[in-house]
Amino acid sequence: MIAVSPPPGLPSRRRDRRKIELVENLMDLIPQRNSLVSQVVETIQSGIDKNVWREWLPSERALAESLHVSRNTLRAAIAQLERTGVVRAEHPLGTRIVTKRGKPGSGKKHHVVALLMPEPITALRPKIALIVDELRGHLAELGFRLHLFHGEHYFAAGASRRLQRLVADNPHDCWILTLVPDRVKLWFQEQGIPCVVSGTCGPGLKLPFVDLDYHALCRHAAGQMTSLGHKRIVFLTEKSTKAGDVASERGFVEGIESASDGDAKGFVVHHQNTNHSVLKTLDRLFHDGPANPPPTAMFVANPHFYLLVLTYLHGLGLRVPADISLVCRDDDSFLNYIHPVPTRYSFDEASFARRLFKLIMQTVEGSHIVKKDIRIMPDYRKGATLAAPGGEPAQNPSAIE
Repeated sequence: MIAVSPPPGLPSRRRDRRKIELVENLMDLIPQRNSLVSQVVETIQSGIDKNVWREWLPSERALAESLHVSRNTLRAAIAQLERTGVVRAEHPLGTRIVTKRGKPGSGKKHHVVALLMPEPITALRPKIALIVDELRGHLAELGFRLHLFHGEHYFAAGASRRLQRLVADNPHDCWILTLVPDRVKLWFQEQGIPCVVSGTCGPGLKLPFVDLDYHALCRHAAGQMTSLGHKRIVFLTEKSTKAGDVASERGFVEGIESASDGDAKGFVVHHQNTNHSVLKTLDRLFHDGPANPPPTAMFVANPHFYLLVLTYLHGLGLRVPADISLVCRDDDSFLNYIHPVPTRYSFDEASFARRLFKLIMQTVEGSHIVKKDIRIMPDYRKGATLAAPGGEPAQNPSAIE
């Protein structure tokens, strides 16, 4: 409470009026804060005016995540827009846009790019999150905004109607597809929707994409292990139909087959992308008995599962690389804190984002894209987990080439 003492000697009525005026003037100086609901109302209204959404608002879940507010806050904002006649709820279809505040075609054109993925960005590996962050910065420099959409239901079999509704309710200059199956990429291609793939496109797909050259990477890894004399090598990877994973398996097999030592054998062993499945797979590999001796080297996709394999081997009393060598197909920042330092393949997120950004801009502008399939060969980081069978760790286990 603000206490105000009027100057002495003023008549009582004049003192009261002076007191009210002083309080009002002080209140004018206190910063006023709009409620979060009001801010969301203004944001949605602005998006409607700029044709971010034309006929329908996105689903409640998608819009709340896009605006980073709770569903209760969003519902209150939409209710306010309903009362002013801007939108109208039409159950079970959604929220229809009824009127706009600005005149059609007025104002600056609002450029937006959408990123579609199966999981929220917080659930993805840090490398992917860094690429998205770099990409967002490049787009912002040109006045573009990046909208994120996720959900496994967009990638399930028979999800065409959901995708149709998603694209119709959220018109964008370009869509970025990442970690999505080929059937979703094919749907975007057949619909003629401008899009770019962060990943590899399989046969029959003509969409522009940027990805690591998994075929060359895995062929190189197989060559590194066979050249050291490993005879029994396992590639541990998720059971997947994604083009990058398929290329990985093909490259590994070709690398084993092209080895100068014809006695080397390579085995692609699948898991279901869960800790439990990986552990069961490892149990089979190391407890099958003399008929199926364990591998002398393992090539592991996904750094999280590399860590699981490493701790499992430690539990068996096996030393890396003295008893078994390990190579990780992918990189992650936490691998720098593992001893011995893992041998793995790494790439620069900023360079990846720049190439993806260039394809996006060419797609938005309708330019002719000369090279649609951009494959990046990552750097081979020679750690201290790969040695000849029975070999000892390197003299300087922290050195990485």
